[in-house]
Amino acid sequence: MSDEADERRERQLEVMKRMAEREPEVLAAAHYDYTPKMPADQWAAIRPYVRRVVRDTAPRTPYSEKELYPAVSRLALFAWAVANVPLEDDNVFDPRFINRFVQHHLGQYSRAGKNTLRARLRRTSEALLGDEAAGTFRALGKAEASRPYTPSEVASLLSWASSQHDEERTTSAGALLALGLGAGLTGREIIDLELVNITSDSRGVAVRVSGDEARNVPVLAQWAPFLQRRTASKAASRWAFRSGQRGGNINLVTDFVSRNPRPAVELQSRRMRATWIVEHLRRGTPLDLLLEVAGLQSAEALDRLLPYVARADDDPRRYSLR
Repeated sequence: MSDEADERRERQLEVMKRMAEREPEVLAAAHYDYTPKMPADQWAAIRPYVRRVVRDTAPRTPYSEKELYPAVSRLALFAWAVANVPLEDDNVFDPRFINRFVQHHLGQYSRAGKNTLRARLRRTSEALLGDEAAGTFRALGKAEASRPYTPSEVASLLSWASSQHDEERTTSAGALLALGLGAGLTGREIIDLELVNITSDSRGVAVRVSGDEARNVPVLAQWAPFLQRRTASKAASRWAFRSGQRGGNINLVTDFVSRNPRPAVELQSRRMRATWIVEHLRRGTPLDLLLEVAGLQSAEALDRLLPYVARADDDPRRYSLR
């Protein structure tokens, strides 16, 4: 081999050596440099864990490191500083722990903000914990859809209904709440109900539901005035909810609440129905009658709602058990 060839080979080896020496630096530079808005001592405590999680999971999620850092750092800070949970994946990214964090410790966030944070934490959890986490998130999602509204949430929905800008929307919003929270109708049943199927007499207001689960449903007294106003309104024609609709539009409720003014609390017909059922269970409505007016075939459908039925220690019905 000539001296010239030897020199060329030496130069190539030297270039490769320098590239190898720089590779860790290049890889490090490729990571996002995140500095959160939190006290320096807190960030110093959780930084190693947050950085490891983000760098490990970002390639396995639809999100970049920049998008994951705020969500992961907030969750880790809550785990370390508030919940006193060890910074270990099985603890911090347990779907139930994430659900608790989003529901109860993000009060300053808008609904959209909460949903964004939840989605990023969910994908991170699934990347770390696998299929088991994915299954738990699905189960929690179903449970959340059946969670009754709290009194403060109901008050918020009432405020939303009264803030509509015209008679048609105001009476439609009131009827929507009354049919869901006061009669337990499903979303489809609310959309399909016609004004002629709302009746009023000395005993109160009732609605006649048609279809596969045809039945008469007495409306809870506090919600009856909303339906009476709707039936008396000149803005209403044919339909109990949304005059001018053609019937059968399964997205009618979603379309209605998506327009300004929007409710501060997410309005879901399943949660309204759950709230109505729980109210009857708390009142002690006989089970056979409740199943009949709810259009249910079996009491098993009530199982997931029983945890929300709190019994007072001085409930007089306890004496009948002795």
